[in-house]
Amino acid sequence: MDYIFIDKTIKTSIYKQIASSISKAMDEGRLTYNDRLPTEKEICEVFDVSQTAVKMAYQQLIDQQKIKRIKGKGTFVTNRMTYHQDFLNVYRFEFEPNHVIQDILFDCVDDEYMIKRMLKMDKDESFCVIHRIVKSNDIPLVYQHIYLPEKHYPKLKKNYSANVGVFTLIQEVYHQKIHHIQNTFSPTLASSAEAQLLNILPGEAIYLIRSQIYDPKQTVIGYIVNYFPGEFSSFEVTVHAKP
Repeated sequence: MDYIFIDKTIKTSIYKQIASSISKAMDEGRLTYNDRLPTEKEICEVFDVSQTAVKMAYQQLIDQQKIKRIKGKGTFVTNRMTYHQDFLNVYRFEFEPNHVIQDILFDCVDDEYMIKRMLKMDKDESFCVIHRIVKSNDIPLVYQHIYLPEKHYPKLKKNYSANVGVFTLIQEVYHQKIHHIQNTFSPTLASSAEAQLLNILPGEAIYLIRSQIYDPKQTVIGYIVNYFPGEFSSFEVTVHAKP
């Protein structure tokens, strides 16, 4: 609470001073996303101000989408950018220079039936899996599971460079041609692990986007599962009507 400063000798309204102090702390990085703010009662007791003034300050910050209230839990900082994109260009973030790719797992497996089904693989074939976080200004945009069949990516472990975009890996390292990507979209709730990686609260809404990557022969050469934080992601779908 030491980031709040109130001067009762000036004409500026108390609520504006509270709101301004909290906003300044966000700009300076003293308050970051999901930090819990003091209760109205706590501010009233420390600064000897009316609860009405604190309510007005918090409401102003809520209207500015800088903070949010969660019933039964408190008031939290929510000054976080929203990733907005056309659904057909959902992977544009990979090509943004200010976005950072952080790999957290690499493995090769052969015993996940559902993944093999999505990759249209035979039972005795294996695939590699990469788990990664894509961030912007150190804030997670998306948590990804990337599945690549070893038959299309021989010696992937040897040729793999950490934190490289999946489309760079597919097209530039292995010279695979991407013909089209088939996406499916569904909303769900974040598990505790997904929430931890996306820096949101468990049980919050997330968007689940599954993508099958096809080459010109209509062979599935990759499968990606994306977890986007629902509150901070939005997608447009353009529908073209035939005359």
